[in-house]
Amino acid sequence: MLKRISTRQLTVGMFIEAVEGTLSNRHIMQRHRFLLRHEDVVRQLKSSGAESIVINTAKGNDVEGGPGAGAAAPVKPDSSSETMAAVSHAVRSAADAVAETFAAVEAGGVVSLKGMAAETGKISEAVQSNPAIFIGVTRLKSKDETTFVHSVSVSGLMMHFGSYLGLDKATVDLLGISGLLHDIGKVEIPSSILNKADGLSPNEREIINLHPAFGRDILSRNEQMPEMVLDVCFNHHERMDGGGYPSGRSGAEISLYARIAAICDVYDAVTSVRPYKKPWTANDALTWMLRREGHFDAQLLKKFALCISASLPRA
Repeated sequence: MLKRISTRQLTVGMFIEAVEGTLSNRHIMQRHRFLLRHEDVVRQLKSSGAESIVINTAKGNDVEGGPGAGAAAPVKPDSSSETMAAVSHAVRSAADAVAETFAAVEAGGVVSLKGMAAETGKISEAVQSNPAIFIGVTRLKSKDETTFVHSVSVSGLMMHFGSYLGLDKATVDLLGISGLLHDIGKVEIPSSILNKADGLSPNEREIINLHPAFGRDILSRNEQMPEMVLDVCFNHHERMDGGGYPSGRSGAEISLYARIAAICDVYDAVTSVRPYKKPWTANDALTWMLRREGHFDAQLLKKFALCISASLPRA
């Protein structure tokens, strides 16, 4: 079980999944997802300025007194450690596969549809086994795996939402592959821009806005690449009011699949735990998205909000 605790509750023997907040001692988080073995690391974390810590009680110690002790707050619902472990394994496996695919295409290779379909199947099983656990696990992203776990998360969200909408299995499976590959064009973007912690300059923003076009070109190396996958890759940053990129498409010019991707992409980005960023709650994220007039398909977004609300545990 993942649990959010205050830094004062840290003790040796806990397994750290994520550190939330702006850290004064960033070097202590060079390792991500580790067992807390030494008192000096406990002291460093307590003095780091972190707002909270996410621990995994299936891999390490709980807070004294167990569930509900002190100010600890569960990040997701109680479930068997076996289910948690299985979902976590599926997410990590798929993230590794995405990383390998990105590396291969960066070297001039072609995306393997068969390989991506296999990973999509694993993600689908993980989502179906427990949507809340899947959503919870994929909220946790270390700096060096953000793009890859994000791709897995968007893939799972797109399949989950597609099923909620009543789309057929073949279409849902393609939504999953589309989610895994929607950001593949980022292999052409300098890491100095992708990993920049501060705001981007206008020139840097122009460069990063090229990643959908880069991605479509990369995916097109495989002549068997489905049109939906190309469409989602190229159009997931378009807006209903025409204010998106790279083509400024609007309304009916944007497919249902790209509209689904746009919603899932932004939702995952704003609700995810980062080492130096506090995540938004599902309610805050959906409220903010619903207020962004002209950005998303409003009716589709309302259905997505119902889908997510039905998937997450009630407080």
